[in-house]
Amino acid sequence: MKVFITICLLAILNNSCMPSCTIDQPLKDQALHELRAVLKNNTLWVKVHAAEYLIWLQQDIREVEQAYQAEYASYQQEPKYRIGISRVLYQTASDPEKKKQWLNNVLSIFGDTTAPDRIHAAETLAKLKTSPVQQYPDATDAALEDTSRILQTYTLWATSYTSKELEEKNKRRFIEMAFSDEDSIIRKISAYVLLKSKDLNPGEWHSFAERAMKEPVSGGLRNNLLYTAFVTYTGGNEELFKKIKTKMQDHWEQFNASQRIELAQALAEQGTCEHLLILSAYLNNEHNNGLYDAQSPAGADVRAAAAYAILRIAAREAE
Repeated sequence: MKVFITICLLAILNNSCMPSCTIDQPLKDQALHELRAVLKNNTLWVKVHAAEYLIWLQQDIREVEQAYQAEYASYQQEPKYRIGISRVLYQTASDPEKKKQWLNNVLSIFGDTTAPDRIHAAETLAKLKTSPVQQYPDATDAALEDTSRILQTYTLWATSYTSKELEEKNKRRFIEMAFSDEDSIIRKISAYVLLKSKDLNPGEWHSFAERAMKEPVSGGLRNNLLYTAFVTYTGGNEELFKKIKTKMQDHWEQFNASQRIELAQALAEQGTCEHLLILSAYLNNEHNNGLYDAQSPAGADVRAAAAYAILRIAAREAE
């Protein structure tokens, strides 16, 4: 069976097999086992990522909560990581008052203009779709004018959840920033914001996708733009979508750890069985010689992202 699936997946990549398959149970079991192992054996942000993947898969939520209650007891004053702890516990909490408590932890750090981890707080507020404007209007205004462009950008994203009007206005800003900003980090963050928001209308998507395809490889941002176009596609121009799907996985065997994580996260959102060959290779530490140490935290982060993508695809295939 394993040999047949591998052959079929190879055929899919060459467009000679129907893009439909049954993901075998051993692969799903391996993926879930890997997420549990990464959660247990790693620390800091790699641990946070594994915890969130399990939460989003509706797996082991109470176990994750217990693990992060222990993390909170040990690291509640640790800058940056304390944000990740509150983020996880917010997502595991079922009691509205508890959720509010964990969210307020993040809001209060954002509101403290002397806090060393305001960037992490702003990013987390945005990911939790929470605007700080009402509770901390002055701190928000200051962050939007801060000397740190990264703090500015994550705060702008968080403020998008103030109103639909502001969300639409900010979306247009992020589209332009993704292609035109002078800072490559801001361009990358802007593409990520649009990917997570998934709010491009058909006209915006077509324009974005066309511009992404024209992005030079040499700049190092083309794949980030392609991932956004891939994830935000909702139908229409199938030919352009196929080109994007092909381009974004060019030379996937040569991707470093962060590039593999980014690809896996995109495939978690919109991937299909045709991508299992790539994800299984990443899960099994294949083709990584000289690119990163499989036993490092980065290697664990790659495996967790691949495992999550496999299980998300499996869930979609089962629908």
